[in-house]
Amino acid sequence: MINTTIYSKSEGIRSPEPGSLKSWDFNSAEIMWTDIFDAQMTDSEKILTGIFNFHPLAIEDTFKYYKDHSVHHPKIDDFGDYLFIVFNGIQIESGSKRYSIFSLSCFLGKNFLITIHNEKGENSVLKNIKNFLSESAFKKGPDFILNMILDEIVDRYYPVLDQIETEIEVVENKIFKDMPNNRTLLSILNLKKELIKLRRISSYQKEVLYKLSKRESDLISLEESIYYRNVYDHLVRVSDTTESYRDYVTGILDSYLSIVNNKMNEVMKFLTIIATIMLPLTLITGVFGMNFDSIPFLHNETGFYISLGIMFIIAAVMLYWFRLKKWI
Repeated sequence: MINTTIYSKSEGIRSPEPGSLKSWDFNSAEIMWTDIFDAQMTDSEKILTGIFNFHPLAIEDTFKYYKDHSVHHPKIDDFGDYLFIVFNGIQIESGSKRYSIFSLSCFLGKNFLITIHNEKGENSVLKNIKNFLSESAFKKGPDFILNMILDEIVDRYYPVLDQIETEIEVVENKIFKDMPNNRTLLSILNLKKELIKLRRISSYQKEVLYKLSKRESDLISLEESIYYRNVYDHLVRVSDTTESYRDYVTGILDSYLSIVNNKMNEVMKFLTIIATIMLPLTLITGVFGMNFDSIPFLHNETGFYISLGIMFIIAAVMLYWFRLKKWI
C-alpha cells in the first residue's frame, strides 16, 4: 500500500493516482509525503530509485528488513539533499499483552518525506498521523510531519512500560505473599528480557533524536528542533524508566533466589535434625540386632519395651538440647 499526499498553495491537499508521479523536483514549492506499507518491492523501488534516485546503500538498508519484519539498527545518515533515518517503534498486538518491534525508514528532504515501515498485520502505526494531517501541518514542512510521526512512535512506549510495571507488581506479590515457584522465576526472567530489549532500542534511538534536535542538518528548522528536543526528552524518560525497572527486576530476582535458598536451608536443617536424632537410635537397634546369645535383655519379656524407652529418652533429650541451643 502506497499513499502519496501532495500539498500546494494553489490546489491544497491532493492525493495523486498511484503511478502518476514520474519525477520530483527537489526545489519544488509543493510538499509531498509518501507512505509505503506492505507494498510490492518493485513498486517501492520505482519511487525510491526512479522518482527520487536515492543512494543505493540507503535503499539497501530500507529493503533489507522490509519483508521479513525484522528490525534494523537505528541510524541517521546525511546525504546532503536529504536525510536517511531508521527508527524503531512498538506495535501492541490487539487483544494481547504482547508487542512487536518494527523498523521505520525515512527519507527527509526540503519538500518531501518518504516513510517505509514493516509492521505485522494490517494496522499501521502511522494511521493516526494521516487522520490528523491538515494543510497547516504541510505548511510547516516535512520536518514537522516527521516530528509528529516520531512523537507518536515514542508515545507508544508508555503503555508497554505501564503493562510491565503491572506485571512487576504481580510478580512481587507472588514472591513476598504467596509461595514462589518455577513459574514465578520464568516471569521474572521474561520481564528482564523484555526490559533489556526495550533499553537497547531506546538507547540506540536517543542518538538519532539528539542529532535532529541539535539541527546538525539544515533540513530541520529552528522552530521544529525544539519539538524534536521534546521527543528526545520523552525518549530519555523511557530509557531511564526502563533502566530503573530493569534494576528493580534484578533486585526481585535476587530476592526470589534468597527466599528459595532460605527455604532450602530450612528444609535441609529439618532433615539434618531428623537424621541426627535417628543416628543414636539406629546405633541402639544395630547393637541389639547383633547375632550373639549374651545380649542383655535378649530373653527378657520387657527387653523390647526397655529398648524403646531408652530410644525415646535419647530422642527427647536431643530435642530439648536442640531447642536449648535455639536450633529449632
